[in-house]
Formats: sequence, structure tokens, C-alpha cells
Amino acid sequence: MIDSLNGELLDKGPDHVVLDCHGVGYLVYAPANVIARLPDNGRCRMHVHYSVSVDVRSGSSEHRLFGFLHQDERQLFRRLIDVQGVSATLGMVILGAGGAQDVYTAVLTGNEGFFKGIKGIGPKLAQRIIGELQGKLAQLPLPAAGGGARTSAAGGNTLKTEALSALISLGLDRMKAERSLQAVLQERSEEPPQLEELIKLTLKNL
Repeated sequence: MIDSLNGELLDKGPDHVVLDCHGVGYLVYAPANVIARLPDNGRCRMHVHYSVSVDVRSGSSEHRLFGFLHQDERQLFRRLIDVQGVSATLGMVILGAGGAQDVYTAVLTGNEGFFKGIKGIGPKLAQRIIGELQGKLAQLPLPAAGGGARTSAAGGNTLKTEALSALISLGLDRMKAERSLQAVLQERSEEPPQLEELIKLTLKNL
């Protein structure tokens, strides 16, 4: 099992990179926002998910590597492809739509619109993704801000991460805190509050 690759970046495509590791070039598929965060050249390390798919009719197998810059991105990808109807290719598209934090937040807040806005995902699959993953992701730490999530002009997900950590340290349920926090941030999107005020507003909103 290949866990990670550390090598020279030889090529970057829309959905893949080629890493030279000791003279062997590995083709690694990756979400668009992961590829965008890679350098144009030089050494880099990618956390890898190794996938083998078998064609039932012909018996032929296809071996593919999927790469991520952070382990929490890979962990979220693995959770996604455990959901019936979410292939590895669709999992790549989901993570490429906004980053690990955005996917995590969409699941915990029950944001079906986020998933339905992704090509290949209809209402039923969006509901299934949220229904199957809400409880599982609630037990996991919030993905790192470096996971490619979008940020706002006032600090975006860094502010949200710090606020969520503080709320959880107060003994609040992660899922409830996440939902309340997201509601406050959406309401105050034009003028995001400072950290202390954000925490107070979230507590009032519970």
C-alpha cells in the first residue's frame, strides 16, 4: 500500500500531476484546488489513496493513485467514496468544488445546495451524502485551513476555525456549534465580527 509520495514534480495537468520518485514517474490524480496549490516545479509530498477497480465483464483491473496535500483531505475523500453513488472521480470533483473545509461545513450544516450545485449530484445523492456523513464528520476535527477552502476578506475560515475550537472547548456539541456559527457568519457576511463577538453571537444563536 502506498501511503505517500515525495518526489520531483514533472508535470501538472487539469486533474493530475506526475511525480518522479527515484526515477519512477507516478501519475497521481488530484482535485483542481490541490493542483493549484502545488508549485510549478520542485519537490513536493502528496498523501495518496490507492484505488483498484475491476471491470466485472472483462475482469480487467485499473489501478489509480489519488493525491492530497493534507491527510485530512485524504480522510474526507475516503469518507465521501464510502457513500453509495460517489465514485472516486466524483469525490475528486466534490473536493475540487471548494476544498475540505467547505465540504465538511456543507455536510454538518445540511447544505444540500452545495452538493446539488456539483455536476453529477442530484437531490437524492446530496441527501444521502449529508445523511451518511453528518454523524461521522462530527467526530472528526475541522480540516486545516490549508485544505483549499475559500476565505473571506476578513479572515474567512481561519476566524471560523478559531471560533469553533473555542466553542467546543466550552463543552458545546460540535454539530450544533458548527450550524450556529455558520448561520451567524452568513448573517454577518458583509461585516464579519471579531472573534470574541462571533463567539458571543454564536452562543446566543444556539
